[in-house]
Amino acid sequence: MKARTHSGPSVGRIPKPVLYTIQVVGARHRRRRRLNGKAGAVYEALRARITSGDLVAGQRLDEEAVAKAMGVSRTPVREALARIAVEGLAEQGARRQMVVVDIRARQHEVLLLRVALETIAAREACADATESDLDQLRVNVVRQRRAAAVCDHERFLTLDEEFHRRMAAAAHLPLLSQFLEQLGGFVHLLRLGMPTSAQHMALVADEHSKLVDLLERKETQLLPEALEKHIAALERPDGGV
Repeated sequence: MKARTHSGPSVGRIPKPVLYTIQVVGARHRRRRRLNGKAGAVYEALRARITSGDLVAGQRLDEEAVAKAMGVSRTPVREALARIAVEGLAEQGARRQMVVVDIRARQHEVLLLRVALETIAAREACADATESDLDQLRVNVVRQRRAAAVCDHERFLTLDEEFHRRMAAAAHLPLLSQFLEQLGGFVHLLRLGMPTSAQHMALVADEHSKLVDLLERKETQLLPEALEKHIAALERPDGGV
């Protein structure tokens, strides 16, 4: 990896509300500890059901019902629900019951955070991306085109999310990648059920290819700008990226 030739990201570039939310996410991340055994299994199962849309916004996450369904005591369920709440995927509802969060109400905040974090990563990646990073991104785009050609929306969505993770990872900033990994659950929920045609998927793949070109040319100003425009399309009625 090449040595850095710049002074790093400027906090002044980040809007204060976004910076505050980044600090909150960071605090949540520091409170996390790895869940093992039964609690870890319950956590993974519940998180997967929430991020897949199987458990919908406002749905109760009843400790007793979950424990019975998974054949465990209420203790590991309680630990798993606490972790999910820390990640922001659930919150306390009426009668102190945990419910799945309504992420649509937080769409603007999620997009603000995504733009802030991914554009910082893109700017840093212009200095630190390796040939291997670029190759992996190119391969991903080829796979996106194949998925678009057969209108495989689910496969395309998976590859699209992988593309953005790999683009951010090219900055080689582990903590930033961890923040984006946590944010990814919210992003995925926002995109569930969005209509996407084969033509639209092909256009998104073209945009991704252009982003890789900018990264390869080390366009520290143009790449973050293009990436921000690309992500902002998520707010469009057609589903965006």
